[in-house]
Formats: sequence, structure tokens, C-alpha cells
Amino acid sequence: MRCERVVYPAHCVATECPRLYAHEEDGVRWIGCIDKVYAGEVDLDRLLAQDAEHPGFGAVRAQRAPRAECRAAIDRTFPHRADGECTQPEFRTSFPEAPEGRDPLRTRPS
Repeated sequence: MRCERVVYPAHCVATECPRLYAHEEDGVRWIGCIDKVYAGEVDLDRLLAQDAEHPGFGAVRAQRAPRAECRAAIDRTFPHRADGECTQPEFRTSFPEAPEGRDPLRTRPS
């Protein structure tokens, strides 16, 4: 089974994460993570509109180990299949530097 670690930028906004930055370009407000936990920038207004309609919307692939305050999870590519090990080799070796108190193979806080 293929898996990806994901983070939720809407959670960053809701908790007023100090590592979040924003800027406006051509009338669009963009947000991003100073630490590059996720690499891209997200259209803030669209993200908030979708998250209001579908809570939990907007997971993006983590590029670096999520910080302890990040809402993070492991997203399975085919959730309808039986649970099992994440099979891609890079999944087991990515993010060995997990924040204190967080298992690098299980990103969702318990």
C-alpha cells in the first residue's frame, strides 16, 4: 500500500501558527509555511471556503517532518483496501527527525 504524510494548512490558520506567512498577489491571499513543512502556497480564501463546507479538506503532502503543533496524518492512496504496511521504500526512511514525542512513522498525534 502506498502512503503519504500529509498536513492540514487550514489547521495552521485556525490555530494562528506563528510559522505561517501570508502575502497578496493579484488580489489573491496566499499562505505558506516558513519551515516548508509543505512546499507550496495555498489560496487562503479558497481553502477556508472549502474547509467550511467539508471540514478536514485541504491536506497537502508534507515535504519535511511536521512540527509538533501541526495537524498531520498518514494518507493511504487506496483507503478502501485492507490496512497494511506502507510499501514504498522512501516512506520508512523519510522524516527520521520527527519532533520530540512524535513517532516518525505515525504522524497523527494520539
